[in-house]
Amino acid sequence: MDVMLSEPTLTVWSLLGAALGTLLLAAATLWAGAQLTRQARHVWQAVRGQTPRVLAAVDEPTDPLIAGLAHHSRVPAAVWAAFLPAFLGALAAGLDQVLAEPDASE
Repeated sequence: MDVMLSEPTLTVWSLLGAALGTLLLAAATLWAGAQLTRQARHVWQAVRGQTPRVLAAVDEPTDPLIAGLAHHSRVPAAVWAAFLPAFLGALAAGLDQVLAEPDASE
């Protein structure tokens, strides 16, 4: 019993516990990342045909989203109206390109 409670044995057990905890945390992080990626892919596939309507809804300085962004960020609404459609269009094209590849897990 003294051997099991000795200082070197307790150090070994604590190192093994830390290693096991680290492996479990890494596995949980990888699993959560995979789930998040899968969910994001399904959401994008559901809304991908709406890109022209979304871009048309944020192209005027008087649009509610543009006005809200201008109010909270102190960037003029005309700048948001010029930037946001280009950014969202590029984001949609990039997502289409990335998500066009078949998913290996499905």
